[in-house]
Amino acid sequence: MKRSEFLEKVATDNREYVQALLEENERLGKLVAELDSALNTTRAEMESRNRDFAERYLEVEQQNTNLANLYVASYQLNGTLDRERVVAAIQEIVINLIGSEEVGIWELDEELSALWLTGSFGINAREWAGVPLGSGVVGTVAHTGERFVISETLVKPFGREEHLTACIPLKLDDKVVGVIAIFRLLQQKQALEPVDFELFDLLGSHAASALYCTRRTEVLS
Repeated sequence: MKRSEFLEKVATDNREYVQALLEENERLGKLVAELDSALNTTRAEMESRNRDFAERYLEVEQQNTNLANLYVASYQLNGTLDRERVVAAIQEIVINLIGSEEVGIWELDEELSALWLTGSFGINAREWAGVPLGSGVVGTVAHTGERFVISETLVKPFGREEHLTACIPLKLDDKVVGVIAIFRLLQQKQALEPVDFELFDLLGSHAASALYCTRRTEVLS
């Protein structure tokens, strides 16, 4: 083979080799890009699943806390026949679980068609000592048996009821025997939460029966 032919062959082989390397490099580059894309997708899916798991875990924890609070509240109301302790338990539920330091508890006197203050915290007890049946939001709730929650109505309380957040009728077999009024929420609590409405239901029945039982006990004694 002539020298010129040999050099030409070497050059051709080198070009082919370099071209093969370039093509292989391009192929590997595409493969790396595909793997990187797949890895990013997998990482994103894992992060999304981790977030979902964390959120679900927090939800379960919150549900467990809510159930524990409801159990404690129920036990506090039904665990004693001492009237003062029942009233204190109602106030504690409103203060610590619902989050308000302004609460009034009234019982209905059917003969006088009026509500009489049984217990209160953070409000003027003398001003609220008696409420005629049907007067204002508190008296209306006692008259109709319909719960009042400020976020569920267009009615805007005024006067001494201006800061009323909720008013819960206390019922025994659908008969109203009293009401609980909750005024301003604590500053750190922006609004009522779902568990608060469960507490309203619990108070509406359990507080009513607890107060009724303590009253009967006092009469019998």
